[in-house]
Amino acid sequence: MMIYKLIALVFVILTPIFSQIIISLFKLKKHGILFTDLSFPLFALEIFLVSSKFLTHSLIPYYLIALSLLAILLTIHLIRRTENFSYKRFFKFFWRTGFFLTLAFYLVLLVIIFIV
Repeated sequence: MMIYKLIALVFVILTPIFSQIIISLFKLKKHGILFTDLSFPLFALEIFLVSSKFLTHSLIPYYLIALSLLAILLTIHLIRRTENFSYKRFFKFFWRTGFFLTLAFYLVLLVIIFIV
């Protein structure tokens, strides 16, 4: 069981490296795609896999609640800051901040599985 915990820990480093390799290989940077754009769904998948492996209940509902609250807060922030609302700007801002939320959620998950 300890080897699975170490693999979950190594995912923190391997996922951004894998994303950067894919971006370099397919030259996606010229289209405005960063490694965070690819790491976001990969970390979300890893949250599902790791939480279902180590915990009795998956953390996906809590993660989806956190993403929903993030979307609400970003919407309020964008409406207050500028009077008009642009979906393109919202989705880009949500996607990039969602990466940081997902990374933080995954790190908390790692702390939980190493404590339990």
